[in-house]
Amino acid sequence: MSEILPILDHQKAIKLVSGNKKLADDLLAMLIKELPDYKLTIEIEFKNKNKQALRDIIHKIHGGLRYLGAPALMGIISQTDVELFNLSDKQLEANIEKIYYEVDRLLEEESY
Repeated sequence: MSEILPILDHQKAIKLVSGNKKLADDLLAMLIKELPDYKLTIEIEFKNKNKQALRDIIHKIHGGLRYLGAPALMGIISQTDVELFNLSDKQLEANIEKIYYEVDRLLEEESY
């Protein structure tokens, strides 16, 4: 059974930006604002079977997550970013579904 990672780790986020809570909050707010568009872009590129464009957007999200405490989304994004071109269509589809799930969890968490 796989471990369920937390949606957010605010303390880790603050630590990643050298203790600057405002910066951590601002970076999270920027990501939350952009996630719906990222999710739509992933959906479009996946349906178009454009692996390079899909890899580009996933890589962009991966870079943005480096300074945020979002372990669950970071885990699946990181794995997909590194392995995308080696995944079968079925494996890639499963990863994309996990990405959607984690994006939705993060958006729900931050809507409260």
